[in-house]
Amino acid sequence: MGTKESILISGRRLRKAGYVSRLLLALMSISLLACVSVSQEPDESAPPPLKLLSKSERTELNAKPEPKERTILTLQFMESRLRSAEKYHTDENYSLMYAELGGFHALMDGNLNFLLGSNASEGKKLNNLKRYEIGLRGFVPRLEGLRRDLPYAFEPYLKILIKDVDDAREKAMSSFFSNGVVSNQ
Repeated sequence: MGTKESILISGRRLRKAGYVSRLLLALMSISLLACVSVSQEPDESAPPPLKLLSKSERTELNAKPEPKERTILTLQFMESRLRSAEKYHTDENYSLMYAELGGFHALMDGNLNFLLGSNASEGKKLNNLKRYEIGLRGFVPRLEGLRRDLPYAFEPYLKILIKDVDDAREKAMSSFFSNGVVSNQ
């Protein structure tokens, strides 16, 4: 190999190395900018409210061992909680609105777990799951109405709550479509 060829090969290697180093520099710059932009955005969302029932709600619900009575009472409590949340939203008292929505969430989860774990006959269980799912339908548009006018800090939880209501409706209805309901014959 002559000196001319070795110089050409060395030049190619240098150009390749220059190209690779510029590419690495560009990638490092982009990743650095991404890290800086992410770190400058503080999480301003409010923490989700606690899912708590009041003592009177818990006492009244525990006094209703029948799924039908308990479901009707739970839907009444949920309606009351949502009405209160709407009132606090109108008054721009978002912390109390949040507390009411946390209670609403607790009622929803508690009743769904109660119905799914109920030892009632299959017919009664399905009737109450249907009643519950129909009751949940009316809450989603009202929650969307609350979310629409909220300050940004409170919006993420309402999105989660709306999704959880939809998930609860789906779980309630999934019992109708399980393999145990319709025989495969």
